[in-house]
Amino acid sequence: MKWIRYLFFFTAVSFILHIVWENLQAPLYAGFTSFYDHFSACLAGAIGDVFISLAALLFMILVKRALPLKFNKNDFMVLAGLGLIIAVAIEKNALLAGKWSYSGAMPLIPYLNVGLAPILQMIFLLPLSFYLAQKLSGIKLY
Repeated sequence: MKWIRYLFFFTAVSFILHIVWENLQAPLYAGFTSFYDHFSACLAGAIGDVFISLAALLFMILVKRALPLKFNKNDFMVLAGLGLIIAVAIEKNALLAGKWSYSGAMPLIPYLNVGLAPILQMIFLLPLSFYLAQKLSGIKLY
């Protein structure tokens, strides 16, 4: 039943990290007026990020062919790479579809022409969610 405890911590940690990040990066998007006005959009984004994180968890379970009780350093690197790919795909799609746009304050990644903040979000928060859930659930690391 350690995996249920892990899943609880994973979901909670992922949500907390993403809701904070979403709100901190909100001023980097066009049309931002205030945290109050944009909290619902940030909340929806964070919930979506949690589902993406859960999908990454399922992917890792399938790849490792084991429940996610012990992740090692290589797994965290794979997660960072996976986060990069997912984030670039989401940003490119959303920009092309006109779902959002960036303010002049958003630093862009050359050649990719996507915002740096949302890319860093998935690169760092995806592996961090796995790491913290592992630690909080009492599972020995590595």
